Amino acid sequence: MLDELNYSFSAIGVSETKISTVDSVNFDTSIPGYKFEYVPTPLSSGGVGMYVKDNLNYTIIDKTSNKAFQASWIEFHLSRQLNIICGVVYRQHNSPQQFLDYFDETLEKFSALNKPIFIMGDFNVNLLAVETCNYAHQFLLSLQSYSLIPTVDKPTRVYNNSATLIDNIFVNRLDSKIKSGNIVSDISDHHSQFCIFHDLKMTAVNNKTSRRDYSQFSEHDFLAEFAEINWDTVVNMEQGYINRSFSTFYNKVNKIVDKHAP
Repeated sequence: MLDELNYSFSAIGVSETKISTVDSVNFDTSIPGYKFEYVPTPLSSGGVGMYVKDNLNYTIIDKTSNKAFQASWIEFHLSRQLNIICGVVYRQHNSPQQFLDYFDETLEKFSALNKPIFIMGDFNVNLLAVETCNYAHQFLLSLQSYSLIPTVDKPTRVYNNSATLIDNIFVNRLDSKIKSGNIVSDISDHHSQFCIFHDLKMTAVNNKTSRRDYSQFSEHDFLAEFAEINWDTVVNMEQGYINRSFSTFYNKVNKIVDKHAP
């Protein structure tokens, strides 16, 4: 596939390697010009690996493997630029809440470093179902909380009458030109994803404070418009959808506040 694409990627993530223990690699993992780092799986499925260009300087900062998920995190060291944190993740079909807790905690830790973060993998969370699946909605909210966006918005696994978006590359850098999408191939029943950055700005994230402008604020007009909000879509949501209910509440209120005090 790399020969056909004729493009030299800095990092290539693979999931479901089925490497079960550190000493049981039963296939040739080598790709010329790359080093291979991997995390085994305790099950018969899963496992992740990352191919890194052999001219790049990096440090392995975390490896995690259990029956719910496997993850590998690498920090690339760049001269006179911010380092890049890159992860590859595979989530098993079991214990979704255990994975979500780990994912949220890990994102909080790495986001505090104010460095570019790229996360690739098979998350087994269908982002096309965020309106109907509570877990998918929670997963998307977690990503948004740390300014991570998906770079792929088309189905990544198409089988018979099913089309799901479960593989992706998430990034927290919106200040660069990005080319991304699916690579359609019969190498597996999942498409492969790619993400190429042009003019990647490696400066620190801008944390300057913004304040609301109350110079044209009218308390009377604000309260009048606030009183017209229809809360039925918030209070009548099904039990257990508290995150979606709060998002609806927040969006309704924030829209009016932004209008009167931008």
